[in-house]
Amino acid sequence: MQALFQSMRQVVVMAMAVALIAGIGAVSSGTVVAQTSWDCAAFPHTPPPVSDATPEAEPAPVEALPFPENAGDVIVFAAASLTDVYTAIEADLEAANPGLDLVFNFAGSQALVTQLSEGAPADVFASANNSQMNAAIEAGVISGDPAEFAQNKLAIVVPSDNPAGIESIADLDNDGVQVVLAAEDVPVGGYARTSICAAEAAGVDGEDFSAGVAGNVVSNESNVRNVLAKVALGEADAGIVYLTDITADVAADVTVIEIPNELNVIASYPIAAVEGGNAEAAAAFITYILSPDGQATLVEYGFS
Repeated sequence: MQALFQSMRQVVVMAMAVALIAGIGAVSSGTVVAQTSWDCAAFPHTPPPVSDATPEAEPAPVEALPFPENAGDVIVFAAASLTDVYTAIEADLEAANPGLDLVFNFAGSQALVTQLSEGAPADVFASANNSQMNAAIEAGVISGDPAEFAQNKLAIVVPSDNPAGIESIADLDNDGVQVVLAAEDVPVGGYARTSICAAEAAGVDGEDFSAGVAGNVVSNESNVRNVLAKVALGEADAGIVYLTDITADVAADVTVIEIPNELNVIASYPIAAVEGGNAEAAAAFITYILSPDGQATLVEYGFS
């Protein structure tokens, strides 16, 4: 049985590598949509705390557990917005642990839950929201309790020449503006709709603001990186992504439009071990992410 499980894992690792090679430089076409509105009751909003609010007590530091000797392949399913920071962490951990090979599967959290639910072998799942982690728990694929390890916020991106003249979130419902979002079951897509509905509730551009934006959505993407890519390539006038996605390599291709704090969203990232995976290796990876070293790298890449 152990040999069969190892064989399954090897097949998954090879499939991921093939998919990665095939997908380099590719951008998903997304789904062209014709929407009239969405139900803002489904996207309740809690404003992030103001910057001068009294901070909560810092949690006790987590000590990273050691990886098993010659751990081999450790498969981590992670939200697409974690691509850059987890790649940096991969280099650090593999340098410090000979015989360790971290294998990442980056995608929209909803897609990762589907893969896990269908039996894809993995050791760790890191989601970009609690809803998808709860879906994984309900599917019976999570072992133990998830832990929050990072937070993020949203920003609007437009092409560097900003052809639609977008200056604020209020401009997203202007006539003729082409907006690209992640699909609403993708964490950043849900967060984006929450922010837009919060703007409507605050009286931004009238009571039909969210319907106006929904009518301008020309594509619902499967993950946040596809949203960013479409805007950077000039295939849309505006998109909503995480602040951490606006890295140096795309800064020349997009202009960032801030979303006011009172209309923004705090994105919470939970992490957990996967049922049936390598529990010892999963615990080592998760505790490293929660440790001071792991947290420092997350902060370096813009997470809070």
